[in-house]
Amino acid sequence: MKPLYLEFLLHWGAVSASETFDYVIAGAGTCGLVLANRLSENPNVRVAVVEVGNDERHNPNVTDITRFTYALSTPLAWQYPSVPQPWAGNKSVVFFGGKAIGGTSTINGMTYIRGDKAEFDAWEALGNEGWNWNSLYPYFKKVERFTHPTAAQVASGASYDAKAHGDSGPLRTGFPFQLINGTLYETIRTSWRNLGLPINPDVNSGDVRGFSVWPQTVDRDAGVRADAARAFLHPVEDRPNLSIIQGAVKKITWSDSVSTCGNSIADGVEYLTTKGETATYGLETKIELPGVGENLQDQPLLSLLYPGKLNASGLTPYATFTNVHDLFGRDSVSIAASTKVSLSQWARTVSDANNGAISPQILERLFAIQHDLIFTRNITIAETLTVASGAQLVSVFWLLLPFSRGSVHIKPSRAIEEPDIDPKFFLIDFDLDLELRTGRLAQQFWDTEPVKALVAPGEPALANNASEAEWAAYIRKTCLST
Repeated sequence: MKPLYLEFLLHWGAVSASETFDYVIAGAGTCGLVLANRLSENPNVRVAVVEVGNDERHNPNVTDITRFTYALSTPLAWQYPSVPQPWAGNKSVVFFGGKAIGGTSTINGMTYIRGDKAEFDAWEALGNEGWNWNSLYPYFKKVERFTHPTAAQVASGASYDAKAHGDSGPLRTGFPFQLINGTLYETIRTSWRNLGLPINPDVNSGDVRGFSVWPQTVDRDAGVRADAARAFLHPVEDRPNLSIIQGAVKKITWSDSVSTCGNSIADGVEYLTTKGETATYGLETKIELPGVGENLQDQPLLSLLYPGKLNASGLTPYATFTNVHDLFGRDSVSIAASTKVSLSQWARTVSDANNGAISPQILERLFAIQHDLIFTRNITIAETLTVASGAQLVSVFWLLLPFSRGSVHIKPSRAIEEPDIDPKFFLIDFDLDLELRTGRLAQQFWDTEPVKALVAPGEPALANNASEAEWAAYIRKTCLST
């Protein structure tokens, strides 16, 4: 294997030094640190990770389990505004990313939910032989070190299936000690059950539907977030063959020779070391791949707020996952038929909106599999969080599988921290209908006993009898990025 050379660039572009590594990884996020951990297990292999963020292991906005969202307004978070969204009131939404060793795992909501079995099986249906739930399941458990809940946590709603979890992996998961106690859990669980949503004893078993208290990426006994750095880097950071280098990757350099298969060979990486400098990119195309940066899916997030008759203190990781039958009821069959005949038109719409970067034929194939997942395999397609904080009651909800597709690109002559992000929210109007149905269900929840008794008098953002036009306007005006 030919080693890669790292060239250290100062802001004026002069090469000041170079080092040789067998592998160079751009970014110390979750994927980058897992790779670095595994590759550096071989002491004869030199591995470098280039990351612009700092070591934040002692920053309370990272470590404190109760401070989720605090970091979003600090230098810990990249804040990327999208381009204006014409189908969402022409507004821009902000995308957040973690600017730290550990990447976005240092600022996210710590949710640990794998997904529905059928979604992983769809990877194989798309041509990825061997990539399915059964083949990945042992690795899900291998990476995990699950902490069984205490009796007090079980009384607060924590539940699990021991067979679905690993107990010796590097990533600690479990339930935080700060789970809210008292009767709130039972009140919320009963109200969802009264709407036909059962309790799910373990959302990581491959069946996500129902109401649950979800596990999180936390080291419960230490009382801290289990981000990617804590899981995959800190235990091995003393390896002499592993280096973390602060900088922003500028480009990959390419050899003049090609492999025996005719492929290009990378022989180096250039990166910037000067803090605070921005890099503009006049990019030269090496290989024409118009699909790069395309097929972006994002899930528009909405909230409904209500005044409460309580003073809640503690964490409420309460999630309810719903499928198409929960949202559309008896109309599901007719909607399945009407949307199926629309797939071809949707594919053309998305392809045209993205300048033909992905062909309508490819998109239609993707949409057909997605349609089958939703209407035949009954996977969950929407998530609703039920939150109580102080005297505030909140539903936060979003659709999980939008048909709308957007893009993310680096623009020539623009700084690397100014990408063009365009999720194209609600380009396909069925996404808006799904969001609306999910919102109506959340609204119905707060009007269902026994939780209804906790809602104080007041004027909600939307009346229970709000029209579809009023709902659509509210969604377009208030939606955010997940």
